[in-house]
Amino acid sequence: MRPHRSIRAVAWFVALVAVAAACTGGGEAGSSPDAPVGSAEVDPVRSPATPAEAACALPGEQLLRIWRGTRVGPSGNLQIVPAEPNYMGAGFSHAGPWDYVQEVPIFLYGPGFVRPTGAIDRPVTLADIAPTQASLLGFDFHAPDGAPLDEALVPPGDRDPPRLIVTLVWDGAGRNVLETWPEDWPTLRGLIPRGAWYDAATIGSSPSNTPPTHATIGTGAFPRRHGVIDTYQLVDGEIQKPLDTGPDVLRLPTLADLYDAAMDNEPVVGVVATLGAHASMLGHGASWRGGDRDIAVMRELEDAETAGAEGLRWKLTEAMRPWFTMPSYVNDVPGIETDARELDRADGKLDGKWGVHPLSQLQDGFQTPARVPYQMRILRAIVEREGFGADDVPDLLFVNMKAADSIGHLYSVNSAEMAETVRALDESLGEMIAMFDDRVGEGEWALILTADHGHQYDPAVSGAFQIGVPALAATLEARFGGTPEAPIVNRGRPTQLWIDEGTLATKGLTLDDVSTAVMEATQAGTADAGVVPTDPDARVFSAAFPTAAMGSLPCL
Repeated sequence: MRPHRSIRAVAWFVALVAVAAACTGGGEAGSSPDAPVGSAEVDPVRSPATPAEAACALPGEQLLRIWRGTRVGPSGNLQIVPAEPNYMGAGFSHAGPWDYVQEVPIFLYGPGFVRPTGAIDRPVTLADIAPTQASLLGFDFHAPDGAPLDEALVPPGDRDPPRLIVTLVWDGAGRNVLETWPEDWPTLRGLIPRGAWYDAATIGSSPSNTPPTHATIGTGAFPRRHGVIDTYQLVDGEIQKPLDTGPDVLRLPTLADLYDAAMDNEPVVGVVATLGAHASMLGHGASWRGGDRDIAVMRELEDAETAGAEGLRWKLTEAMRPWFTMPSYVNDVPGIETDARELDRADGKLDGKWGVHPLSQLQDGFQTPARVPYQMRILRAIVEREGFGADDVPDLLFVNMKAADSIGHLYSVNSAEMAETVRALDESLGEMIAMFDDRVGEGEWALILTADHGHQYDPAVSGAFQIGVPALAATLEARFGGTPEAPIVNRGRPTQLWIDEGTLATKGLTLDDVSTAVMEATQAGTADAGVVPTDPDARVFSAAFPTAAMGSLPCL
């Protein structure tokens, strides 16, 4: 693990290089439909008198989501909120408190277990999933921030527990993705009258990122309680991926942890996913008292520059290996080459490309919809060989399908690539239901389908300005006299900053001073290389305020 000081110095130098290059290049818009999805112009941002006033000027639901998603210590000590539709981060970032990244599908299906209610117009969050699983099992479970979706369930006296509960996450396929491509998920749409679809479902906390949201699914608690707060956070004095040191960063037990231990580990419990963070919806495995080494399938690339990097083979990270078991046969499941070839052939010519994109630049097809049928074959092998749903002891299976998240980061919500990915996910849902009906038995299992967040629109469609993390850091360093040895910004993320309060103190400054500087930042001062300001003097943030100050805000 790299030392904390090295991270700070690298961030400082990268920031200065980026801001120096910010005015040298032009952006290239991706493909997108004509329908607008946001305001074409950003209203001028008026700087409130104080950071506290800026926080209280935010829509109440946004401030509540930020409060639920932060924890003093692991979180950055400064919260930052771009002015919608602006967003912060490289590529197409989806982190923020806004409705379009917060709204997710929550759909329950299972003949004999779920009432065919169709759409239900009641606000719910991801924290309600774990207590709903517990209700299906008839298991006593306390969710700190959630409640069971009992109106969607057959009354307990009229049902036994299902032999298998499947929790399926379409990673990155929030409601804004589905609503942008309404004709591309006919399977899911056709199932809605036969199940329960929550029309007002949200994540419930910000940032809208994979690690905290999966932990919320598992624990029924928001990040301020369960402790997994972002893709990177402060752990043991270092800013790193939260699961880099193993599952114990997750401070609360999951439903699976408690249920499995209470049943003397008789249930088959497992997760088929990609990253260690996805396992947070399952739990701690053998590191939880009374737990065992549950099944976990992932392929996270350790020590990578980005949190979502994937390796070429399925394996557990060193930190996860002592607590989980990954069946070695998953690497013997027929590879993705055939799927990528079919994708290549779909446009009528076999040229090594998915549309205009060389497959060689997309992990030989894994960063395309070809990963969906490949992951389905792995899931089928796991279900068949591990015996999920094979007896009367209810089992728990958690599945993350990551394709939409990968495609969204590369091409945005509005791209034709996203539409094709949504179609692939929808087709896999039909295959999945047929598989479980065949293997477990129709009327013997239940499904909870959701997403962990929405995704980002193309700025050419939304009118957003893309704020650069390195550029903002460089602006703050220049304004307050930071140096590589004593930087102002230790690390920046799309929703928060880790500010060196020791450096501030030596200069007679406070977090409020930095907050004010953030709120005064303009397009010209926050444009990374390749992003051209359309209005250089326009301010780009709605609010910035110290994380610890939320505890005393009169409006919260």
